[in-house]
Parts: sequence; C-alpha cells; structure tokens
Amino acid sequence: MDPIILTSKEELQALIRESYRALREGEEAVPTIITIDPQPLLTVDEAVEYLRISKNTLYGYTSKGCIPHIKQGKRVLFRKSQLDAWLDAKQRGTAQ
Repeated sequence: MDPIILTSKEELQALIRESYRALREGEEAVPTIITIDPQPLLTVDEAVEYLRISKNTLYGYTSKGCIPHIKQGKRVLFRKSQLDAWLDAKQRGTAQ
C-alpha cells in the first residue's frame, strides 16, 4: 500500500507549477518529496493531561531544560515519543 502524503494547498500548487515548468522546458519532472513527522505535537494543555502534572510543574521543567520540548515563538510544544522516552529515563533514575 502506498503511503499517504499530507501537504498544504500552497505546496501542492508549487509542485504542480514546478512539474509543468520542467515539462515545458523539456526536462524530466522530479517531484520534491516532503516528509512530515507523522506524530503530531502536543500543546501544553495536552502534555499536562498526558503526564498528569500541573501546568506550573511542566513550565518549571521546561524552564530548567529537564524535559524535551520545542519552542515556536511563545508556544511550547512536545513530541509524545520524546515525553515517553523522558518518562522511561526518569523511571530508571537517569533523568532529572
């Protein structure tokens, strides 16, 4: 079964334009492959619910740098797989 590829309308239009331009110019069209992380990012509220801790505790962990997180502007996001790894390491006593 072929994988499902998610893309935005703008990216799809750009790929079509690029392919059309290449065909007009006699080149072989080579589509650009865009990889998307299949795992969505969790918001602070979702991470708090998943970890079963308070918001203050989560923000404390992020400010100390002891929990993996992604900062996009003012937004703080989390990958579930990284939170799972962090919990596993914490359970073994190797994390803060």
